[in-house]
Parts: sequence; structure tokens; C-alpha cells
Amino acid sequence: MLSRRSPADGVLQLHLERPGRLNALTLELVRELLQAVHHAHEEPGVRVILLSGEGRAFCAGKDKDDPPTPEFVDALQHLARVLMDSRKPVVAAVQGWAVGAGFEMLMNCDIVVAADDARFMLPETNIGLFGTGGVVALLPRVVGLARAKGLLMLGREISAQQAGDWGLVWQVVPRAELEGAALDVAKQLAGADPRLLSQLKSLLHEEAVGDLASILKREAQAHVALNSKR
Repeated sequence: MLSRRSPADGVLQLHLERPGRLNALTLELVRELLQAVHHAHEEPGVRVILLSGEGRAFCAGKDKDDPPTPEFVDALQHLARVLMDSRKPVVAAVQGWAVGAGFEMLMNCDIVVAADDARFMLPETNIGLFGTGGVVALLPRVVGLARAKGLLMLGREISAQQAGDWGLVWQVVPRAELEGAALDVAKQLAGADPRLLSQLKSLLHEEAVGDLASILKREAQAHVALNSKR
């Protein structure tokens, strides 16, 4: 479900390969991602992580056939912490849908390159769920409180162009150019001083997010409370 590629020196590409399910996340796939990111942290030859997805979508969120167990929430929150705390930059290449947990995963990355056919959506409220990837803290800091409330409370989709205008993505490119554009960003980062990037990332996240562990804990508590009443 997850392939590991080396498209350029210093770049590890983690490629979601569940195209028939629009790369929807299962507990097994999240654990695969965690293992791969942990390995990348320990591998000196890896300087940048590039996330991508096979087929028509980057990630359609949690697989609806995989129950929203506490283990899944724990794993997803662990992935959020690992991506944000990573000493190495994380780039994402997004085409098609980035929904729910897939959208949240992008919020945990450092630089997002989107194809012009990308669509972003946080539908959890419409189905009685609560986001668990730190999005409640991250989103208003990126797009502003009014837009964050709209995205989270209404659950409507936005286009790649809107995502770019709102600061959710770094660059929007034609679909045919996505792979090359994302790889160019990853290669540029791989050529930079890793110590500088690590310190810069740490300070930026500290300023933007604050106490991530506390935020994730409160999101998980809200998620569990909502599900316990069903």
C-alpha cells in the first residue's frame, strides 16, 4: 500500500498506492507511513521526504470501511507529530481529492505543491466526526479564523486555486507538471544546509502551533466523546 522510491539524491518519496480506494487511509497504511518516516529520520542519506499518491486522488481521508478506533486516532495523531517534528523537510504533491485525514496530513507537511485539479475538503462535521490531525490549531493560523470556521463547520470543498490564494499550498501547477514541480522543490531542499532547515522548521512550528501535544490530546478527547454517544 506504500512504496518507497528515490527519485533524486537525498529525496525519499513515500507513495500511497491504493488508487482503487482513492488512497484512503487504513490503520495498516498509517502504520506503514509512520515506520517509513521514522526510518527516514535515521537514514543520513535522506534529506527530504516527498509524499504523493497514485491515481486520481492524493488521499480521500480515512477508509470508510476501516472503523474509527482509538488505535486509528492514536496512529494518525502520532503521524501528525512525526511529520511536524521531523528534522527533515516534508513536501507533498497533491492531485485530485485531499479529504479529511488526507487534508490534515497536508497541514502537517512543510511545502505543498498542488495540481490544478486538486480539491480540498474537511467533511468531518457533516458526518458527525471531529478532526484529529491538529487541524483545529493549524488551519486558522494559515487561512484566518473566518475561513477556518467555514471549512470546518460547513465541510465544503475548495479548489486548488482557492487553496493557493488562501495560503494552504505553495504552488499550483498543471496536472501534467505536478510530479516534476514537486520533485524540483524537494531537490532544492535536499541541496540546502540540513541543520539550517531543521532549526528553521522547528522555530516556525513553535511559533505557529505552540503546544501541539495538548492540541492533539483535546482533539482526540472530542473525537472519542462524540463516538461514545453513538
